[in-house]
Amino acid sequence: MKKIGILSLVFFLLCGSMLGSQRSQERGELKTEIVTIKYIDVKWAEDLLHPYTSRRGTIRRLHDGNKLVIEDTPENVEKILAILKKIDIKPLDLQFNVDLILGSTASQSEEGFDRELKSDPIIKELSQLLQYKSFKRLDTALMKVQDNKWSFQRMGGDHLMFRLQLRPRYIKEDKGDSIQVALNLSQDMGLNSDGKQRSIRLVETTLSIKSGERTVVGVSKLNGGDKALILIISGSVVK
Repeated sequence: MKKIGILSLVFFLLCGSMLGSQRSQERGELKTEIVTIKYIDVKWAEDLLHPYTSRRGTIRRLHDGNKLVIEDTPENVEKILAILKKIDIKPLDLQFNVDLILGSTASQSEEGFDRELKSDPIIKELSQLLQYKSFKRLDTALMKVQDNKWSFQRMGGDHLMFRLQLRPRYIKEDKGDSIQVALNLSQDMGLNSDGKQRSIRLVETTLSIKSGERTVVGVSKLNGGDKALILIISGSVVK
């Protein structure tokens, strides 16, 4: 019985020592780091990193500029800084070539449409799938956009004023890189009675394209259906 009593006493002493050591570590000094967020949204970074803090740790934003104050144990602070280093990186620069094409049921001789488009592979395919007999390029644009940022481009000239907005998201995959694009195309229709710009949405979609390949984004009918607006884009990473 004495032996059991001694072992029990040793066990409780060890447990007490370990608990005291743990409490001592928890009462240890905290480390504070002030970090400037360069590329990502500071609120998003704060929300993302908060679950990695300990019970005593905090992450908060400073009101002046994109700065985070990280206060936690030295080990946790280093872990959070390592995560931040991986996510706060400069966005990729992407480049898009955009063609705005007008398709018509009229023959080429009637409308004087672009003959050069007859050899375009995408136009050849569209002419077989759709009822339009001739095609005219209204405008071409080269857009340079940062990854996950909205970009704006006016197209079409003075008489057909269109507004194109797109936001790409670059996705790196084992089978090949792709770009997910949120896009909308609208047409300005003049001013309302209150002086505000009136517009109609022609195309609104999200699609995934392979880097370097041309893709038909959408077809929107105009003038009762005898004409259609066709949007074709290709995108790639700027090296």
